Amino acid sequence: MPWITLLLAATGSVAIPAPSILLVPPHPSSQEDPIHISCVAPGGFPGANFTLYRGGQVVQLLQAPAEQLSVTFNLSGGGRAGGGGTFHCQYGVLGEHSQPQLSDLSEPVHISFPVPTWILALSLSLAGVLLLLAGLVVLTLVVRKVKVKNLQKKRERESCWAQINFSTSDMAFDNSLFAISTKMTSEEDVGALDASPDNSGPRKRPTSTSSSPEPPTPDFSTFRAGQ
Repeated sequence: MPWITLLLAATGSVAIPAPSILLVPPHPSSQEDPIHISCVAPGGFPGANFTLYRGGQVVQLLQAPAEQLSVTFNLSGGGRAGGGGTFHCQYGVLGEHSQPQLSDLSEPVHISFPVPTWILALSLSLAGVLLLLAGLVVLTLVVRKVKVKNLQKKRERESCWAQINFSTSDMAFDNSLFAISTKMTSEEDVGALDASPDNSGPRKRPTSTSSSPEPPTPDFSTFRAGQ
């Protein structure tokens, strides 16, 4: 009876050997399938009250027939009692002088269900999509970085070319100013020479004007008379 188990838990008792627990076929393949768990008390404890636990929570209470040592818990699928998890069982009896005795917990039984094929396929598809998106994002970032780098190099080349052209233009402008200044100076010099009063009349070739008298011509007649 369930009240016997509650009484044993409330009053405390001397521990007795733990029961054995096993999963009874057919084994469930999904959460919708029923679960059959058998709990067996050791010899000498027939008609015990059994309790099934899942994760520390009571799932079912059953009492074995007077001459039997085991019970089978049937958990319907899809409900609160159904589903996988870790299960233990325990039994309690009334000993001598109606003293309650409660056993230790049994070894655990782990029940899990394989992942449905469609969920696995969906998970793989989502993982593939995420990987593809991550690859596209990385590729986009790399391409953008390369474009920015190339644009920066292009701007640097254009800046250098503009500086070179500016320097060349400055040099050409300076040369032009120098040539114009030189030409204007030459023209001013020529104009000054033309405007000088010494050059108002035609230039004459200088002639040698010597103030010394011409040497006398020898008198050949005198020489002849002396002879």
